[in-house]
Amino acid sequence: MGAVPVKNSVWVLPYSDQAVEDFRWLLQEIVQGGGEGSVCQGEFVDGLRDRDVEARFHTARAADYAALARDAQSLSRKAAPGDVARLHQRLAQVAAIDYFGAPGRRAAERAVAQLDARVRRT
Repeated sequence: MGAVPVKNSVWVLPYSDQAVEDFRWLLQEIVQGGGEGSVCQGEFVDGLRDRDVEARFHTARAADYAALARDAQSLSRKAAPGDVARLHQRLAQVAAIDYFGAPGRRAAERAVAQLDARVRRT
């Protein structure tokens, strides 16, 4: 879903109908597994600020993009078309939960595109 932790048991997503639906499905799984939980819409009034939460999203997605770029670079000599397809799929999944335009996306896209071009030439 792309949620980031705020505390041990508090996770946040930017508000959207899709986020609420995703959290409700997750809550259903938690309850079916014997756990407890709640879904709520909230606003930080003290402590964390919106920009602090946004920074957590940036950090999480930047790490995902960096891992993608590393994986693309490490596969450069032995990649097969299936490897490239998997990297494209991962890139699309990360981009779908990149709510605030984290740094590193362009570098990951370049690394995957370069690997794709190399595999197509061989």
